[in-house]
Amino acid sequence: MHRASNAASFPFTGCVMSLSAKQYRQYKLIVLLSTGKPVSKETLFHELDCSEPTFNRDLRDVREEFQAEIRFHKTTARYQLVAAGALTPKLVRHMREALAVHEQNAPSGQSGGVILAKEGKKPVSLSLRFSVIRKIERYAHRSGLNRSQVVEWLVDEYLSGKADK
Repeated sequence: MHRASNAASFPFTGCVMSLSAKQYRQYKLIVLLSTGKPVSKETLFHELDCSEPTFNRDLRDVREEFQAEIRFHKTTARYQLVAAGALTPKLVRHMREALAVHEQNAPSGQSGGVILAKEGKKPVSLSLRFSVIRKIERYAHRSGLNRSQVVEWLVDEYLSGKADK
C-alpha cells in the first residue's frame, strides 16, 4: 500500500465503486471531521460502529495517508481536523458521494462489514498466498461481495458434496 502517494492519485472516475468496511469507516471519519469543527468521541464511535482499537488504526491510517493533523482534546473528549493535509474539498466531496452510493446500495442498516451474528458464523484465520488473496479480492470487487462471501461461495460451489464421494 502506498501511504502518502494514495492521497494525490485518489481513484475516483465517476463509476460506482464498492467500498470495503475499512474504506467505509475511513471515508466516514474524514467526512465527519472535514468541517474542522470538534466531533465527540462518542459520535465517532457511534457513526463508525467499530471497536476502539479499530478506530485507532483507522485514525492512524488517515493521519498517515493524507498527512492530516487530527487532534484529540482530552478535556472535551473531541477530535478535530486542524490541518487537512492532502484532504482537498474535491476529495472529501468524492468520498461523500461514494458513501452515499454505498449506503444506497447496502442492505438497510449494514455498512458492508462481515456480519458474525448470523446463524453458524465463526471468525477464522486462513494463511493464503498473496496471489490467492488478490484473486479473491478482485472477484469480490467485481461481484459486489466481501471476501468471506466469496470464500463461502467457493466452498458451496466446489466442495459441497465432494467430501462424501
